[in-house]
Amino acid sequence: MLTEPITRRGVIALGGIASLSALLSGCSTAPAGSGDAASSGGAQMVLWTWPEGFSAKVLDSVAKVFPDVSLRQDVIGGEFKQKLTTTFQAGTGLPSITGVKGEDIAFFVSQPDFFTDLNTLGAQDRKGEFLDWKWSQATAADGRQLGIPIDIGPTALFYRFDVFERLGLPHEPEALAAAIRTWDEYFSLGTEMLAKESGTFLIRSLETVFQTAVKQSGQNFVDSSGKFIGAEDHIRSAWDTAVKARTLGISAAAKADTPDTQAAVASGKLPADIGASWHLSDLMVDAPDTSGKWHVCAHPGDATNNGGSFLTIPKGTADAAKAFEVIMHILNADNQIIEYEDKGNFPANSAAFTSEALHKPTEFLGGQVGGEVFAAAAATVRPLYEHKFDNTVSGPFSAELELIETGQKDPEQAWNDAVEQAKRLAEQNGLTL
Repeated sequence: MLTEPITRRGVIALGGIASLSALLSGCSTAPAGSGDAASSGGAQMVLWTWPEGFSAKVLDSVAKVFPDVSLRQDVIGGEFKQKLTTTFQAGTGLPSITGVKGEDIAFFVSQPDFFTDLNTLGAQDRKGEFLDWKWSQATAADGRQLGIPIDIGPTALFYRFDVFERLGLPHEPEALAAAIRTWDEYFSLGTEMLAKESGTFLIRSLETVFQTAVKQSGQNFVDSSGKFIGAEDHIRSAWDTAVKARTLGISAAAKADTPDTQAAVASGKLPADIGASWHLSDLMVDAPDTSGKWHVCAHPGDATNNGGSFLTIPKGTADAAKAFEVIMHILNADNQIIEYEDKGNFPANSAAFTSEALHKPTEFLGGQVGGEVFAAAAATVRPLYEHKFDNTVSGPFSAELELIETGQKDPEQAWNDAVEQAKRLAEQNGLTL
């Protein structure tokens, strides 16, 4: 399900002709189902998800384990957060269980009264089964547990090892990872790449560097007291790191999900990109002819997390205890592995990390065992407090970086303008400065 709309164009854009596991292994696999699957049986429960949903195999297992429950998965199109918020506010028509996207959990954690406190159903006793930093994202300020993690999005560097080898650069995963432990080392490699082959870039955009560096700092734009901290040293340091890539001329200034970027990826002119585990399926769609030419390794600094969602129980669900049992079954290690094989959603259940499935060679990655890289990355992710207005106040920084990247603005003026705009937004939204 749910890591960011998988491939965000991804496997869905393949028209349902194959699951991600088929692409990874090169074997044909039957479609996972329409998303309308329901287990047959007694009391009906409704599960809200967004396009992709849970696989038919996982839903069928619910019917076998809970013959007294009929679970219907309703796929909600459009703006999922808005639909869910409107339904909560109306107080009617709520599902028994609902997904909450990773990018929306900070907002919903600020509205804990919408949800059942899962600790009252035994969640605290199950906490040890999941990664601590992911679990805490769905914990309210007063300790109420609002959601159980579905998946995570640990980050790494995807790269075309054939291009790196042709240019005489480190191309084996261990060697490349060792050569780029810092951003300066990575930038040096990008400068060397560009010198050897004009128009070949190691960095997709300044935004990629900036967002990664911010998360690596362990702080965001708003702290837990509701204070705007976007003008402080950790953000400025991330900004300066990103701007350095522009100064060196090693950024492709490419926007995600555009034909030009897809062409650059396919041609080898953009032979590397930092991305979450689910980015693999993006590459499969953008550059299918490059299958077998990619590897993955640790990117500069610690890994971060991008994406990963939750299952929650709205307050008022008739049989919340049974709904919790269903959630814990859906999100057990075996079923998270099924979703990993089906869609590439990396497990949040730590018991799944020992699964054989995470240690299988990945055809698209040239036979490398990509799951091991992402499992190792997940272990280095730093906890990061997320406020519901982080995305709001970070917007000006992204916009100003784009102006720098296109040569329309001086970096120092852009920084000053970004801070000024962000402070204004912070005040408008009730944050302190």
